[in-house]
This record gives sequence, C-alpha cells and structure tokens, in this order.
Amino acid sequence: MSCANDARLPSKTDSSTLEQYQNNMHAIISLLRDPASEYYSPKTRILIITPPPIGELMIQSYTPTFAADPFVFNNRTRLFAEMAKQVAREANVPSIDLYSEIENRVREEQTTGTWVSRYDGYDNYLVDGIHLNNKGNMLLYNLILTTFKAVWPEMLPKSLPS
Repeated sequence: MSCANDARLPSKTDSSTLEQYQNNMHAIISLLRDPASEYYSPKTRILIITPPPIGELMIQSYTPTFAADPFVFNNRTRLFAEMAKQVAREANVPSIDLYSEIENRVREEQTTGTWVSRYDGYDNYLVDGIHLNNKGNMLLYNLILTTFKAVWPEMLPKSLPS
C-alpha cells in the first residue's frame, strides 16, 4: 500500500504529482519484472493496494494546525487511489481498492445509522484519520485473502508446505 504521503497537498515537501506517482509505481514494478534489473524477481507476486480514504475530521482533531480544505485532501487521495488502480491495469497486476471499500462502508453506515461518531464514521476503520485501526486492518486482511483465493490460490496458508 502506498500513497498517503504522495497524496499530501502539493505544498508539502513529500507530496507527488499524479504523474510522478504513476511513474514511480511503474518504476517499482519494473525493478522486479525487468531481467536487466539487479532486483529482477520473476516469481515475486505484485499486489497494488490503494490508500484508504482520509478521515479529515480525525486529522483536524489530532492535528489542530491542519489548514487544508478537508474535501480537497480526501478528493486528492481519491485521485491517487484511482491512479493506483490504473497502474495495476496497465501493469497487469491485481489490485485492492481499499479506498472505495472503506468509503462504501462508511457511507452505508452513515445512511443506515449503524455507526454514529463525531468523525463521520471513519474512526470505525482509521485510528487517526490516515492509519488503519484493528477493524480497518481486518478488512484489509480479508480483502487480501479474497484476492489471493482468486489470483494466487497456491499462496494460501493451507496450500503452502509446512
């Protein structure tokens, strides 16, 4: 999973443009796939995981100096999540759309009233507005298992030699 720092607002020193992010992702994949690379590893499996959405209200709570427009911040993260999926398609590697998985669950919980919080429900999946909490990590774990079952069933724990 990548992108939390890449998707920061452009005024931050560790942010990236979408084009830089796309190029960097392709470069990392090429390091493993290109026989001329010293890191060539043809048996390595690559899985791209989008960043989770940003819980802006949580970030503002933990970082009072957070001055960015929160909707721009999460919208920017969404653009990077979309780019991660695009890179996965271009490189023909599987991906997990963690951004949409969490967004959809938060929206459903907001609609049904099953999760009420002062952080718009993101605290159900994020510990501080950026990093996954236990439930968020369990969601990601289950998404990874589902992906492995579909793409690499031979890599499941029950299939590995003991």
